[in-house]
Amino acid sequence: MAATTTDSPTWGKVLLAGAVDWDMIGRKPKPGDTREILPHLETFHVIRELADLKVVKAITGPTAGHCVFITDDGDVWVLGRNEKGQLGVGDTDPHPYPMKVPTIYTTVGKKTTNLKFVDAAVGRHHTILVAENGAIYGAGDNKAGQLGNANHKDHPSFVHINSMGKEKVTSAACGSDFTMVVTDKGQLFAFGSPEFGQLGNKTNGQYFQTSTRLVHVPQTSPVLVGGALKDAFVVEVACGANHTLVRDKEGLVYSWGFGGYGRLGHSKQEDLWTPMPIDQFAGSNKISKATKIAAGSSFSMALDGQSQLWLWGKWKTTGDGGGGTPWMYPRTLYDLNGWSFKDISAGNVTLFALPTLEPSTIAWGQGALHCELGYGEGEAKSSTKPDKVRPMEGLTMLSVSCGLGQTLMLCKPGQDKIQDLPKWPVLDVEEHCIECLSAEDEESMLLCDKCDSGTHLHCTVPRLQVVPDVDWFCQSCTRAREKNRTKPVGESASPSASAEVPTKTSAKRKAPAGKGMKQFL
Repeated sequence: MAATTTDSPTWGKVLLAGAVDWDMIGRKPKPGDTREILPHLETFHVIRELADLKVVKAITGPTAGHCVFITDDGDVWVLGRNEKGQLGVGDTDPHPYPMKVPTIYTTVGKKTTNLKFVDAAVGRHHTILVAENGAIYGAGDNKAGQLGNANHKDHPSFVHINSMGKEKVTSAACGSDFTMVVTDKGQLFAFGSPEFGQLGNKTNGQYFQTSTRLVHVPQTSPVLVGGALKDAFVVEVACGANHTLVRDKEGLVYSWGFGGYGRLGHSKQEDLWTPMPIDQFAGSNKISKATKIAAGSSFSMALDGQSQLWLWGKWKTTGDGGGGTPWMYPRTLYDLNGWSFKDISAGNVTLFALPTLEPSTIAWGQGALHCELGYGEGEAKSSTKPDKVRPMEGLTMLSVSCGLGQTLMLCKPGQDKIQDLPKWPVLDVEEHCIECLSAEDEESMLLCDKCDSGTHLHCTVPRLQVVPDVDWFCQSCTRAREKNRTKPVGESASPSASAEVPTKTSAKRKAPAGKGMKQFL
């Protein structure tokens, strides 16, 4: 990972749009269920609990109703669905707001250290974590062996996937019920459900258990994906619901698994049990090679050497590119001609692209019912054509990740417009100084960038002389952050300052005029 600089930060503010009633994403209320469903976030909100953390990765997936966040110090936070224990926090209770995963320790010889994590991936009901030392851990559903062991039980806490042996994993991707991991040697290993040949190991694991019952044998231990990848050095892997994409260091793209609706890009709707290169990215011209890939539930995306977007499969419900006329091979979108992009992501039905030069966000997706496009309050929920996300105009994004009914983005820190973004969840804010309890001298009130509570400038600890031009957090939030910080074994707790020493004065931030409902726990 590159060193952090002002021009090129390696961390960002986490933004969320879409459904926040995680257990109800894509589901209908059960008969007799009278519980009120929480409203969707129609525009992108700063996730309040993560506002004082330096998040380097925000991860969800096209079949997942849960999310994972990795901080710059290797800690892991999670939120969302948890009925199979996929959040890895030791239970199967719902966790609608961010929660830190308990520290995972490893022992080498006589030395015990806490693990730092660098990557993660999420499936329908399981989660994979990749540690800095190359080890991988899994939590959640394991009925198809997607956690790399043969007991087929749910794991509500993260367990070491020791079946990888001495292989050092650098990244991972998850489909609905299977897992792909890339090693430092550029090799790809797969485990989990083989149903559509999505593991790439020359079989779909199908056999007749009885004369009328057809089943698929789970792949409970990692298997090396060979075939066309035998001599390739894999640098990126992406998974849809039941198909896999891989990009090698030469820029070639391979696909296999479920071939329905042309999502494999080979001009035919046939399942493939081994990797096959996609012709569009197999040429000798460097600008035609891929630099980024993404897989949605029933479609695929890639960026080429000119940062142009290519798309194939069933990426909308009706019309050209829909169920009746899917795109059988990679094609460009007329609406995006002339645009170059630095990041792309594909969700269940949503597609996002981050422009290289312009501080804006492009999104579209037919059938996006949960406001996960983030177009704004009162705006359309879905769109068949790419459009700018108007509330995000003027903001530079670092990365995007699309899910089942939600979208995550990392926003470049330090931008003034971030202060105008709403925070989730909404809080009732006390309209007085939380230190001296006085509501007077409102002009000198400084707002906490996490909880929105006000503190007089002269009541801050340590005392500030001027309004800081960096994020500032009150004593209560600072103590909470320190409590959640993972400390190396043997390190004693020490108090931390609630702000960096300011170097110049910026506009004062007043307490908000309106109040919201009490949702934050």
